[in-house]
Amino acid sequence: MDASLLFLEMPARRFRRRASIAVAVGSLFIGAGASAQSSQTDVRNASQVQAGVASQQRVDLGNVSGSGASRTQANDIRQIQAGAMNRQTLSAGNVSGNARSNTNVGNVNQIQAGALNRQELGIGNASGNATANVTVNSANQVQAGALNRQSAQIGNASGSGRSNVHVGNMNQVQAGALNNQQLDIGNASGAGRSNVRVGSATQVQAGALNNQRLKIGNAAGGGTSNVNVGAVVQGQAGALNNQNLEIGNATGGGSSRVSVGGVVQMQGGTAGNSSIRIGNN
Repeated sequence: MDASLLFLEMPARRFRRRASIAVAVGSLFIGAGASAQSSQTDVRNASQVQAGVASQQRVDLGNVSGSGASRTQANDIRQIQAGAMNRQTLSAGNVSGNARSNTNVGNVNQIQAGALNRQELGIGNASGNATANVTVNSANQVQAGALNRQSAQIGNASGSGRSNVHVGNMNQVQAGALNNQQLDIGNASGAGRSNVRVGSATQVQAGALNNQRLKIGNAAGGGTSNVNVGAVVQGQAGALNNQNLEIGNATGGGSSRVSVGGVVQMQGGTAGNSSIRIGNN
């Protein structure tokens, strides 16, 4: 038994588009442009709610490819699921080719309860010769259950892409066993350039056999990263857990400049492992 609801609220007389919008159960495409198209979109709130098994939710907000351009404003984006083997995907302000995006989002929330679930979040990533300009007040991924996975990529640049991203707070929270968290912020490869500001980046897990991985401002193969982060926190409670943190490491001709207010790794339990690598060449 699967129930799915989609809520989309837009302000009157402020919505103007030249590209198309497609809305289906579990999928929402807002201000997405392709080829030489352009779009301008203003959305107050968008919510996806599902209860059941093997369900999928997807939101595409202000993503552009080819030589398109988009300007997108959204106050609140929410994805909520209860059940097992579910998946949430949220993509905002990502660009490729020669595209440009300007995206402003108040709050992004992904919430799941159950087992074998997956959350994917991509904000302001750029590839090719594209440029992404993205502001997000807060981004949160929350899961309760076992064998779940969280993945977030913010302001990463590859090829000759340029990312300019400002995120107030990025949080990943999990409760249960055998869970995994991955967070990548402002990493650059090829000739990519990333300029990223984050108020705080936090990963929290409660349970056993969990894993946390966080990479910020790492550069490889000629990439350049400029990243400013207020505080970085990894916290785990339970047994046989693992934490890995890499900040400002450069390889293969990459250049990295990273400023971090504070770095904290905390573990409570037995047989845990923690590792930090900062500023290595």
